[in-house]
Amino acid sequence: PTTTRAGDFRLSSLRMSRVQGLAVTLTFEASANRPPLKYEIELGEKEVISVGRAPKSDVVATLSGISWNHLELRLADPDTWNGLPHMVLRDLSMNGTGLRLAGEEAAQKMTKGAELRVPDGSSVSFPMRKPKAKGKEDSGKDVIQQTFKVDIEPLLGLGGGQPKTTGGEEAGTPRQSAFRRKAESQAEDEPQAKRVAFVEPNAGKPTAAAPAAQATGPWSERLAKGESLVRSARHAESRGRLGEAFEAYCRGLQHLIKVLPAFEEGHAKVVSIKNMVKENLER
Repeated sequence: PTTTRAGDFRLSSLRMSRVQGLAVTLTFEASANRPPLKYEIELGEKEVISVGRAPKSDVVATLSGISWNHLELRLADPDTWNGLPHMVLRDLSMNGTGLRLAGEEAAQKMTKGAELRVPDGSSVSFPMRKPKAKGKEDSGKDVIQQTFKVDIEPLLGLGGGQPKTTGGEEAGTPRQSAFRRKAESQAEDEPQAKRVAFVEPNAGKPTAAAPAAQATGPWSERLAKGESLVRSARHAESRGRLGEAFEAYCRGLQHLIKVLPAFEEGHAKVVSIKNMVKENLER
Protein backbone atom coordinates (compact mmCIF):
# COMPACT_ATOMS: atom_id res chain seq x y z
CA PRO A 1 0.00 0.00 0.00
CA THR A 2 1.09 3.56 -0.67
CA THR A 3 2.23 5.51 2.40
CA THR A 4 0.82 9.00 2.72
CA ARG A 5 3.00 12.00 3.43
CA ALA A 6 1.30 12.36 6.79
CA GLY A 7 2.20 8.76 7.54
CA ASP A 8 5.82 9.36 6.49
CA PHE A 9 5.99 12.40 8.76
CA ARG A 10 4.55 10.45 11.72
CA LEU A 11 6.96 7.55 11.28
CA SER A 12 9.88 9.96 10.94
CA SER A 13 8.80 11.82 14.08
CA LEU A 14 8.57 8.57 16.05
CA ARG A 15 12.07 7.50 14.93
CA MET A 16 13.49 10.85 16.00
CA SER A 17 11.73 10.50 19.36
CA ARG A 18 13.61 7.27 20.10
CA VAL A 19 10.66 4.94 20.70
CA GLN A 20 11.84 2.56 23.43
CA GLY A 21 8.75 0.38 23.66
CA LEU A 22 4.98 0.28 23.55
CA ALA A 23 2.13 0.90 25.98
CA VAL A 24 -0.42 -1.85 25.28
CA THR A 25 -3.99 -1.83 26.61
CA LEU A 26 -6.28 -4.86 26.26
CA THR A 27 -9.97 -3.95 26.48
CA PHE A 28 -12.42 -6.84 26.77
CA GLU A 29 -15.99 -7.00 25.52
CA ALA A 30 -18.57 -5.86 28.08
CA SER A 31 -19.91 -9.41 28.44
CA ALA A 32 -16.55 -10.55 29.84
CA ASN A 33 -16.95 -8.25 32.85
CA ARG A 34 -13.20 -7.68 33.03
CA PRO A 35 -11.34 -4.39 33.51
CA PRO A 36 -8.84 -3.21 30.86
CA LEU A 37 -5.32 -4.59 31.30
CA LYS A 38 -2.34 -2.30 30.68
CA TYR A 39 1.24 -3.30 29.96
CA GLU A 40 4.49 -1.50 29.17
CA ILE A 41 6.40 -3.59 26.63
CA GLU A 42 10.13 -2.94 26.19
CA LEU A 43 13.03 -4.89 24.72
CA GLY A 44 15.12 -6.42 27.47
CA GLU A 45 12.33 -6.00 30.01
CA LYS A 46 8.79 -7.29 29.46
CA GLU A 47 8.48 -8.39 25.83
CA VAL A 48 5.55 -10.85 25.83
CA ILE A 49 1.90 -10.84 26.96
CA SER A 50 0.81 -14.46 27.38
CA VAL A 51 -2.83 -15.60 27.18
CA GLY A 52 -4.24 -18.99 28.16
CA ARG A 53 -5.62 -21.25 30.89
CA ALA A 54 -2.28 -21.47 32.71
CA PRO A 55 -2.40 -19.60 36.05
CA LYS A 56 0.95 -17.96 35.25
CA SER A 57 -0.43 -16.38 32.06
CA ASP A 58 -0.63 -12.58 31.96
CA VAL A 59 -4.24 -12.97 30.80
CA VAL A 60 -5.92 -16.04 32.30
CA ALA A 61 -8.90 -17.25 30.23
CA THR A 62 -10.78 -20.47 30.98
CA LEU A 63 -13.58 -20.73 28.42
CA SER A 64 -14.08 -24.14 26.81
CA GLY A 65 -11.65 -24.63 23.93
CA ILE A 66 -8.96 -22.30 25.23
CA SER A 67 -5.53 -23.94 25.45
CA TRP A 68 -3.16 -23.91 28.41
CA ASN A 69 -0.89 -21.59 26.42
CA HIS A 70 -3.27 -20.27 23.76
CA LEU A 71 -1.59 -17.21 22.24
CA GLU A 72 0.94 -14.51 22.86
CA LEU A 73 1.38 -10.87 21.93
CA ARG A 74 5.08 -10.20 21.50
CA LEU A 75 7.30 -7.18 20.86
CA ALA A 76 8.91 -7.71 17.46
CA ASP A 77 12.25 -6.63 16.05
CA PRO A 78 11.94 -2.95 14.99
CA ASP A 79 13.96 -3.67 11.83
CA THR A 80 11.06 -5.73 10.46
CA TRP A 81 8.70 -2.73 10.22
CA ASN A 82 9.94 0.79 9.41
CA GLY A 83 12.57 0.65 12.14
CA LEU A 84 9.90 0.91 14.86
CA PRO A 85 8.93 -1.52 17.63
CA HIS A 86 5.58 -3.21 17.01
CA MET A 87 3.48 -6.06 18.34
CA VAL A 88 2.91 -9.41 16.66
CA LEU A 89 0.31 -12.06 17.50
CA ARG A 90 1.28 -15.74 17.60
CA ASP A 91 -1.22 -18.60 17.83
CA LEU A 92 -0.12 -21.55 20.00
CA SER A 93 -3.47 -23.30 20.37
CA MET A 94 -5.42 -26.35 19.24
CA ASN A 95 -8.64 -24.47 18.49
CA GLY A 96 -7.37 -21.36 16.82
CA THR A 97 -7.03 -17.60 17.19
CA GLY A 98 -8.50 -14.84 15.03
CA LEU A 99 -7.24 -11.31 14.32
CA ARG A 100 -9.65 -8.62 13.11
CA LEU A 101 -8.18 -5.34 11.92
CA ALA A 102 -9.89 -2.05 12.75
CA GLY A 103 -12.64 -1.32 10.21
CA GLU A 104 -12.98 -4.94 9.06
CA GLU A 105 -16.02 -7.10 9.80
CA ALA A 106 -14.51 -10.60 9.96
CA ALA A 107 -11.54 -11.95 11.85
CA GLN A 108 -8.71 -13.68 9.99
CA LYS A 109 -8.11 -17.16 11.38
CA MET A 110 -4.43 -17.73 12.03
CA THR A 111 -2.31 -20.77 11.28
CA LYS A 112 -0.87 -22.37 14.41
CA GLY A 113 2.66 -21.10 14.98
CA ALA A 114 2.28 -18.23 12.51
CA GLU A 115 2.77 -14.58 13.43
CA LEU A 116 0.85 -11.51 12.27
CA ARG A 117 1.54 -7.84 12.99
CA VAL A 118 -1.07 -6.31 15.29
CA PRO A 119 -1.93 -2.72 14.30
CA ASP A 120 -3.42 -0.34 16.85
CA GLY A 121 -7.17 -0.91 17.25
CA SER A 122 -7.15 -4.57 16.19
CA SER A 123 -9.27 -7.20 17.96
CA VAL A 124 -8.19 -10.70 18.99
CA SER A 125 -10.77 -13.51 19.35
CA PHE A 126 -10.27 -17.05 20.65
CA PRO A 127 -10.98 -19.94 20.35
CA MET A 128 -12.09 -20.04 16.71
CA ARG A 129 -13.75 -23.47 16.91
CA LYS A 130 -15.32 -25.72 19.51
CA PRO A 131 -13.35 -28.62 20.98
CA LYS A 132 -14.74 -31.97 19.82
CA ALA A 133 -15.64 -34.42 22.56
CA LYS A 134 -14.50 -38.00 22.00
CA GLY A 135 -17.14 -40.15 20.35
CA LYS A 136 -19.56 -37.24 19.87
CA GLU A 137 -20.53 -35.27 16.82
CA ASP A 138 -20.31 -31.49 16.74
CA SER A 139 -23.64 -30.11 18.00
CA GLY A 140 -23.47 -27.19 15.56
CA LYS A 141 -23.82 -24.57 18.25
CA ASP A 142 -21.81 -21.38 17.92
CA VAL A 143 -18.44 -21.32 19.63
CA ILE A 144 -18.18 -19.16 22.76
CA GLN A 145 -15.28 -16.75 22.31
CA GLN A 146 -13.22 -14.33 24.36
CA THR A 147 -12.44 -11.09 22.50
CA PHE A 148 -10.30 -8.10 23.41
CA LYS A 149 -9.28 -4.95 21.57
CA VAL A 150 -5.59 -4.02 21.41
CA ASP A 151 -4.72 -0.32 21.78
CA ILE A 152 -1.07 0.55 21.24
CA GLU A 153 0.85 3.76 21.96
CA PRO A 154 4.61 4.42 21.69
CA LEU A 155 6.74 4.80 24.81
CA LEU A 156 9.17 7.57 23.98
CA GLY A 157 12.71 7.21 25.32
CA LEU A 158 13.67 10.69 26.49
CA GLY A 159 16.84 9.75 28.34
CA GLY A 160 19.31 9.90 25.47
CA GLY A 161 19.82 6.13 25.39
CA GLN A 162 21.29 5.65 28.86
CA PRO A 163 22.42 2.05 29.37
CA LYS A 164 20.48 -0.15 31.76
CA THR A 165 22.33 -0.88 34.97
CA THR A 166 22.59 -4.26 36.65
CA GLY A 167 23.29 -3.25 40.22
CA GLY A 168 23.24 -0.45 42.79
CA GLU A 169 20.35 1.93 43.27
CA GLU A 170 18.96 1.39 39.77
CA ALA A 171 18.56 -2.36 40.24
CA GLY A 172 14.85 -2.20 41.12
CA THR A 173 12.04 -3.58 39.04
CA PRO A 174 12.52 -3.05 35.28
CA ARG A 175 9.41 -0.91 35.09
CA GLN A 176 10.56 1.24 38.02
CA SER A 177 13.96 1.83 36.38
CA ALA A 178 12.32 2.87 33.12
CA PHE A 179 10.20 5.45 34.95
CA ARG A 180 13.27 6.71 36.78
CA ARG A 181 15.20 7.26 33.53
CA LYS A 182 12.29 9.27 32.12
CA ALA A 183 11.91 11.35 35.26
CA GLU A 184 15.55 12.30 35.55
CA SER A 185 16.02 13.25 31.90
CA GLN A 186 12.69 14.76 30.78
CA ALA A 187 13.51 18.40 31.43
CA GLU A 188 16.98 18.25 29.84
CA ASP A 189 15.94 16.50 26.63
CA GLU A 190 12.74 18.40 25.80
CA PRO A 191 13.41 20.98 23.03
CA GLN A 192 13.48 24.52 24.42
CA ALA A 193 11.17 25.77 21.66
CA LYS A 194 8.38 23.55 22.97
CA ARG A 195 8.48 24.97 26.48
CA VAL A 196 6.03 27.57 27.66
CA ALA A 197 7.49 30.56 29.49
CA PHE A 198 5.42 31.10 32.61
CA VAL A 199 6.18 34.63 33.85
CA GLU A 200 6.29 35.32 37.55
CA PRO A 201 4.27 38.26 38.83
CA ASN A 202 6.46 41.40 38.96
CA ALA A 203 9.03 39.70 36.77
CA GLY A 204 12.28 41.62 36.67
CA LYS A 205 11.50 43.51 39.90
CA PRO A 206 13.17 42.66 43.21
CA THR A 207 10.74 40.90 45.52
CA ALA A 208 11.16 38.74 48.57
CA ALA A 209 8.13 36.55 48.06
CA ALA A 210 6.95 36.48 44.45
CA PRO A 211 4.24 33.79 44.22
CA ALA A 212 5.03 30.84 41.98
CA ALA A 213 3.45 30.88 38.54
CA GLN A 214 0.90 28.19 37.87
CA ALA A 215 0.39 26.28 34.62
CA THR A 216 -2.97 26.83 32.99
CA GLY A 217 -5.09 24.87 30.54
CA PRO A 218 -4.11 21.26 29.72
CA TRP A 219 -0.90 21.46 31.76
CA SER A 220 -2.82 22.48 34.88
CA GLU A 221 -5.29 19.63 34.39
CA ARG A 222 -2.49 17.09 33.86
CA LEU A 223 -0.65 18.30 36.97
CA ALA A 224 -3.81 18.08 39.08
CA LYS A 225 -4.54 14.60 37.69
CA GLY A 226 -1.03 13.40 38.52
CA GLU A 227 -1.17 14.72 42.07
CA SER A 228 -4.63 13.18 42.57
CA LEU A 229 -3.46 9.76 41.35
CA VAL A 230 -0.45 9.84 43.67
CA ARG A 231 -2.75 10.61 46.61
CA SER A 232 -5.00 7.73 45.58
CA ALA A 233 -1.96 5.45 45.39
CA ARG A 234 -0.89 6.42 48.92
CA HIS A 235 -4.40 5.70 50.19
CA ALA A 236 -4.54 2.29 48.45
CA GLU A 237 -1.07 1.42 49.78
CA SER A 238 -2.11 2.27 53.35
CA ARG A 239 -5.08 -0.12 52.96
CA GLY A 240 -2.86 -2.94 51.67
CA ARG A 241 -4.24 -2.82 48.10
CA LEU A 242 -0.77 -2.97 46.57
CA GLY A 243 -1.77 -3.83 42.99
CA GLU A 244 -4.14 -0.88 42.86
CA ALA A 245 -1.50 1.35 44.47
CA PHE A 246 1.20 0.34 41.96
CA GLU A 247 -1.06 1.10 39.00
CA ALA A 248 -2.04 4.50 40.43
CA TYR A 249 1.60 5.39 41.18
CA CYS A 250 2.62 4.55 37.59
CA ARG A 251 -0.19 6.58 36.01
CA GLY A 252 0.29 9.52 38.37
CA LEU A 253 4.03 9.69 37.78
CA GLN A 254 3.51 9.63 34.01
CA HIS A 255 1.29 12.71 34.28
CA LEU A 256 3.81 14.52 36.47
CA ILE A 257 6.72 13.71 34.17
CA LYS A 258 4.85 14.92 31.10
CA VAL A 259 4.01 18.29 32.68
CA LEU A 260 7.66 19.18 33.42
CA PRO A 261 8.39 20.70 29.97
CA ALA A 262 5.66 23.29 30.56
CA PHE A 263 7.90 25.16 32.98
CA GLU A 264 11.20 26.92 32.44
CA GLU A 265 14.21 25.14 33.93
CA GLY A 266 14.86 26.41 37.45
CA HIS A 267 11.23 27.26 38.10
CA ALA A 268 10.17 26.52 41.67
CA LYS A 269 7.40 24.21 40.41
CA VAL A 270 9.95 22.06 38.56
CA VAL A 271 11.78 21.37 41.82
CA SER A 272 8.51 20.48 43.56
CA ILE A 273 7.41 18.11 40.80
CA LYS A 274 10.83 16.42 40.56
CA ASN A 275 10.86 15.87 44.33
CA MET A 276 7.38 14.34 44.18
CA VAL A 277 8.44 12.04 41.33
CA LYS A 278 11.63 10.94 43.10
CA GLU A 279 9.89 10.27 46.40
CA ASN A 280 7.11 8.21 44.87
CA LEU A 281 9.41 6.28 42.53
CA GLU A 282 11.10 5.00 45.67
CA ARG A 283 7.73 3.97 47.13
